[in-house]
Amino acid sequence: MNNNCRLQVSGCVVSVLVGMLLLSLAIVDNAAGADNGFPMIVRYLDRQPDGELAYWTWLNHNASGWSSVSDLPQLAGALQRSESSEFWIRIEVEHTPATLNNSYFRIHHSGSFMMYVNGDPRASAAGPSDQARTYHVSPRRPEVLGKNLYAIHFQHEQGPKPIFDVELVISPWVCVDPGTPAPEPIIPDSIRDAQISRGPDEAWYLTGTTGDEVSLRPGPECWLRNPGIQLFRSTDLKSWSSLGYVWTFERDGTWNKEMGSFGGRGPARGIFAPEFATINDKYWLSYSVNNSVPGRSHGIGLLVASQAAGPYREISPDHPLTEGFDPHIFVDDDGTVYLLKHGGHIARMKPDMSGLAEPFRHLPAANYPYVGYEGVSMFKYAGRYYLTSADWNVHEDGTQSYDSMIASSDSVYGPYGPRYCALRYGGHNSYFEGPGGELYATIWCYPDSGAHWQKVSIIRMDWDAQGRLAPVSPR
Repeated sequence: MNNNCRLQVSGCVVSVLVGMLLLSLAIVDNAAGADNGFPMIVRYLDRQPDGELAYWTWLNHNASGWSSVSDLPQLAGALQRSESSEFWIRIEVEHTPATLNNSYFRIHHSGSFMMYVNGDPRASAAGPSDQARTYHVSPRRPEVLGKNLYAIHFQHEQGPKPIFDVELVISPWVCVDPGTPAPEPIIPDSIRDAQISRGPDEAWYLTGTTGDEVSLRPGPECWLRNPGIQLFRSTDLKSWSSLGYVWTFERDGTWNKEMGSFGGRGPARGIFAPEFATINDKYWLSYSVNNSVPGRSHGIGLLVASQAAGPYREISPDHPLTEGFDPHIFVDDDGTVYLLKHGGHIARMKPDMSGLAEPFRHLPAANYPYVGYEGVSMFKYAGRYYLTSADWNVHEDGTQSYDSMIASSDSVYGPYGPRYCALRYGGHNSYFEGPGGELYATIWCYPDSGAHWQKVSIIRMDWDAQGRLAPVSPR
């Protein structure tokens, strides 16, 4: 069986275990620091703050009249002893990339709250929780290197005493790629979510989110419409020929032909993140539609053909295979096929590929609630499963980039180890076997202002001395 997601290469993988630090951050009011090394100031009010409504959510707000506590557990105790049912909370934290990118909140609350990060509303709850729940402020993190403010407006609604037990969870964040200069693009076309895999004819196939300059560039029509799925072919990873649009809405569409909306804009009807796979010498394309219509939010489809150029047949012509976006097909060594979506949800397919054989389950990383938030893929190397997906990270230079995150496991369902940043600007990419069994990755999401933005290049990858996958230097 040919399989685009299973790397038939040999080698030794060194497992790296990075301990998770679960920190209830606590620093005294003078921000002198504590032995855990994460400066923080905690203040609260049980009355409406002075000034305009939003001023208290800003870092430079004068909070000298606020009550101070030494740490977050003491904050929880102070609120429980209060006679008030409404509170305003300010948590000031000094961040580095190592503390920022894997941070999130765990909060047990007896009412509703809204959290602002440096003045930007980022997390909320409409009512109480019966236990601690996880709250993210990502993607596109609003924090910066240095001082940051988490400002929370909490209203107690249930029970005799206010409960607001907040924990800021921080685990080590590692990036093995400094973001060295980009290699030259392999084709002139603009492509997002670029994926390369090998076909049953031993050629490589490239696909991704394509379209014209109007649909791919920022503007009022951005990401709204494209014709369908475009496919490129190469026998050497250097010279590429276009097979054109091998599937289009107008010619081949079924359940997906209806116009809808995307992010409140429309009319919208486009293909997002198609991927190519080979199963039993057949050509397969998974894809997601970008629009939402009554009764459907986005939607994932699966196509099959006996030739790369088509014609492709829809496996589920009357309805999506499942709701969601960013699908990926993974075939294990024993022939079992799995469908992944979003940033790390997985379900086994039926043997005849007609549908799902089980519900989706989420695959978290050991040091964060997910590996990435979108653009998932999976490959297998030397008997170990590598789960990759995309996330935004703030780096040492203070800039953010859309990166490829990786975690690995001995089992397809996990548990997966700590996530790390393997490839800067490599968000929503693919990893594939190149000539001689070497591992390569696609990369396309360079800074918007650069000449390489949305231009696909490929980078050879290998394992470093700590067993982490990293780009081979020089790129």
